[in-house]
Amino acid sequence: MQKAELRVVRVADIAEFPTELGNRCSLLPELGLNAYYNSEEELLEALTKSARKPGSLDICLRNSRCRRFYEAFREGRTPFSDKDPICLLEHGGRYWVVEGKHRVCLAMRAGVENLEAFVYHLKEDTESLLPHKGKPERFRFYLSFSLGSRGPEEVRGSVAYLWVQSPPGVIPGRFDFRGAWLDASQDTRGRWTELFPGLRYRVLANKELKKQGFFRRRERYFVESEVAVEPDHAKTKVWLTEVSAAEVLGPQLAGPPSFRTVYRFGCWRRGHLLRLSRTWPSLF
Repeated sequence: MQKAELRVVRVADIAEFPTELGNRCSLLPELGLNAYYNSEEELLEALTKSARKPGSLDICLRNSRCRRFYEAFREGRTPFSDKDPICLLEHGGRYWVVEGKHRVCLAMRAGVENLEAFVYHLKEDTESLLPHKGKPERFRFYLSFSLGSRGPEEVRGSVAYLWVQSPPGVIPGRFDFRGAWLDASQDTRGRWTELFPGLRYRVLANKELKKQGFFRRRERYFVESEVAVEPDHAKTKVWLTEVSAAEVLGPQLAGPPSFRTVYRFGCWRRGHLLRLSRTWPSLF
């Protein structure tokens, strides 16, 4: 990230409403939301939809702070630009808010054309939202392999990688932060485990002894996993990917595996995708 420079920025080029508004926002309670007890997804959806509804700006202007912001913008000034400047991230002509979230939110709602801000240029896009993908359903995955003297052999099937952000009120678990493979280490003995409302998983790991010749036997491992995503699941981040088992268990591992997204919901960003593509989680 380069050194910040002071610029005049078109408000229309700001990519999305800021959601970290705290308890000083008058609009969120009117929408039935709380800045600390609702997810980023719920807040962003409500703020975006309400901007198109007549009367939402009037709710904001009941707040004396937002009314002062509004009056300053009408005079062609960016409020508190000298003492507490707005700070934005920029990449490819699009902007995201770092500081000054209430002022930017008001400017976007009030139809302000330009504002003054310190802008930090990003060398690569880490902030753009990734599109949702897939539909809620049950996703099934099967994996089998044998253990030879040099590691896994006769690898078949695929393995799932699940990454979530538990909604407010739910204690983060093993699939938060970085995500985890649905492999033998997550074995639930086939029983369903709920992560949060609308999302559950199960893993069943088994092994068999296969006879090879008169005296030799080889263990073969089987892992069956399933993720059930309900249409009314909690509005939070859910990212389920699938990888060919040969890519993570095969004899020639040339680099990070090729994750194929089967379901993605929520405010996942390019930075999350970069983290996923640049890390190589281990199955063991």
